[in-house]
Amino acid sequence: MGYDHRRTRFVPIAALGAVTLAADFAVAQTATEPGQRSAEFRAVEGGTEMVSGGTLLVEAYAALWIILLGFLLISWRRQTRIDARVDELEKALARSGAK
Repeated sequence: MGYDHRRTRFVPIAALGAVTLAADFAVAQTATEPGQRSAEFRAVEGGTEMVSGGTLLVEAYAALWIILLGFLLISWRRQTRIDARVDELEKALARSGAK
């Protein structure tokens, strides 16, 4: 009977999982105490930069369109190079077949 390395790998993973569960349980216990919870929304104070959600949405769509168009442009350029190379190879095959 030899050394089973699979069991020794499981022990640190199980220990890490137990520690993580214990930490999550401790955080959940402190957050559920009535004095620790807030019942209202509080905006973050001290920030000078405010951007509306609509502006962020338009910027996100613009970024996605730019990325998509860039991808299509790169794909189109690669495809034209591949087509040119295939044409060259077909011509070379036709010349070698004619000999």
